[in-house]
Amino acid sequence: MTEARGVLIRVTGSFAVERDGVPCRRGVAGGKTRTLLGLLVAERGRVVTAERIVQALWPARGRPRRPVENVATLVSRLRGTLGTGVVTGGRHGYRLGGAPDVRVDLDLAAVLAGEAEALLKSGEPRAAEVAAGRALELLHGGAAMDGGEALAGEPDAEWTAAVRAEAAGLMRRVRHVAAAAGLRSGHPAAARRAAEAAEAAVAADSFDEVAYRLVMRAHMAAGEPAKALLAYERLRSRLAVELGADPATETRALHVAILREEPLPGAAEGSTAQPRGRPFLVATGRGAPPAAPSPAAPAASAAEPGPAGRGNEVARISEAWARATAGRTGIVLIAGEPGIGKSRLAAEAERTAGTAGAIVLRARCHEIERALFLQPIVDALRPCLAHLATSALHDLTGEWAATALESLAKGHFMESRYAFEAVAAFLRALAGKEPVLLVLEDLHAAETTTVQFVHYLARRMSGVRLLVVATARADAAVVLDALRGVSEVIRLGPLPPEAVRELATAAGQGWRADEVFRRTRGHPELVAALLAGPGAGGLSPAEGVPETVRVAVVARVRALGDDVERLLRTASVLDGAFDPVALGALLDLPPQVAAHLCERALGGGLLVVAGSSYEFANDLTKQAIYAGMPAPTRLAYRHRALLASLV
Repeated sequence: MTEARGVLIRVTGSFAVERDGVPCRRGVAGGKTRTLLGLLVAERGRVVTAERIVQALWPARGRPRRPVENVATLVSRLRGTLGTGVVTGGRHGYRLGGAPDVRVDLDLAAVLAGEAEALLKSGEPRAAEVAAGRALELLHGGAAMDGGEALAGEPDAEWTAAVRAEAAGLMRRVRHVAAAAGLRSGHPAAARRAAEAAEAAVAADSFDEVAYRLVMRAHMAAGEPAKALLAYERLRSRLAVELGADPATETRALHVAILREEPLPGAAEGSTAQPRGRPFLVATGRGAPPAAPSPAAPAASAAEPGPAGRGNEVARISEAWARATAGRTGIVLIAGEPGIGKSRLAAEAERTAGTAGAIVLRARCHEIERALFLQPIVDALRPCLAHLATSALHDLTGEWAATALESLAKGHFMESRYAFEAVAAFLRALAGKEPVLLVLEDLHAAETTTVQFVHYLARRMSGVRLLVVATARADAAVVLDALRGVSEVIRLGPLPPEAVRELATAAGQGWRADEVFRRTRGHPELVAALLAGPGAGGLSPAEGVPETVRVAVVARVRALGDDVERLLRTASVLDGAFDPVALGALLDLPPQVAAHLCERALGGGLLVVAGSSYEFANDLTKQAIYAGMPAPTRLAYRHRALLASLV
């Protein structure tokens, strides 16, 4: 794992750099070069703009006359000292080189943690404990359970905070899997090691309920029920005093089993299977399905299958969440046409975070509420705020931020800057206890301030265990432009044939898979509607369209406005692809107007480009629009089209 070739950057303990196994001090011992290298480490995997580097290196008044050129000079020095592969990019932005040229000790420890989790999941707890122990040693230079803060001796800064948060998150993850592996080994000595690892996690984060449960289980395995009960009381008291809350359902169930001397519920917890977040911290937002699980609902399995045909997208969500839990704040924007599966993928993010015991906040944006200041953010926070006593809120965020939050929750308008700072302070405080997932559905329907706030989080919340997942229509240019460069965009398209086949088989209609794909071209909403319809014998184009499909398509058409609906109705009586100019002539529309309306329908996913013409995105959409017109209206459109073809 730590072969000598290349550059190794150590951030656990003191900041140090090795080249080919030899400590390297010349050129990176201090000053701006060291700060630049540290910033690139904190943002490894991402391009850091020259503007951001300048802001990190020089205060506004002490900035050189040509700061971008100065940054280029510092990069040149790093390359000269550590090799050309240590930094990639140019004056537009730079990023840290990757393996094998450059390795970071946190990444090496993360690989070991992944190995430990995989071994634990495959039923090899002793090997998992060994791998976790190696990760702990790497994180703290031989002091497996204890140790100092990452980047010891470095001044507080945005990049140092990010690295320290990442190191703390990784340490928490490794301690969890080490404790779980020790418990599953079934030996008294391993149980004692499990208790040490779990107690170290509790010492680092006094609100880590997963660690408290591991402590309780470890003491029970060692035959020390009194210590297990004392651990529960420590947690209960802290939550009551500081958050005005009770322990999670899983923790209370474990406590009851210990009191009654019953078999302990569930298995030892580790990074492979963790509980849902505390129910009182799960905000559902008004009318925003799917609803959060009730406290009594069983925790979802970590192996629960994701949405069909979205394996790559689910993997990207999981990777973003893993980065967030390691202290690398992230924004993920899921973009796509209506009905393409944005909400389903966002729900997958909630499932991933919920099973990891995270704090999940969610809300849906409503266009009718655009006049309400930061309403989606208020909706997301309100359930959480409602369960905090005023004193606990003040202790959590500070008096000024708490007062601002209370005012915001009551619907009082305030200057955006102060509102942003207050909400950010609250999210930062929550993320100090558990990682936080904030889900904002239909961001395109929100007022501009909410979009600006998401951008603010991306720029000002570096180093916080926070992931924001937002959904928006693919044609929401305002949202996409505002978050360009600060978010990871996941663009959803239609499902592939194999995914449609999987869904059809699950619905007991596998024999219809080819027909369903042909008629829907993989549009998830239409696939689901068609499979939910009278599918025993299927429906041919001549037999009509299931009512559920017709309703879904008509709703999407009407959302684009009367002019687009009229244009699409006319197009539905034509055969094959159509020229927007010719279609406009049928409607007495100037060519540029017809072309604009076609573009709107294209952005809404109802049309696709076919060479120099347009055609419907799928046959079912065309049939549904055609079937949705009264017979006399269809006849009038067909008559007009026939006359035009004879001219």
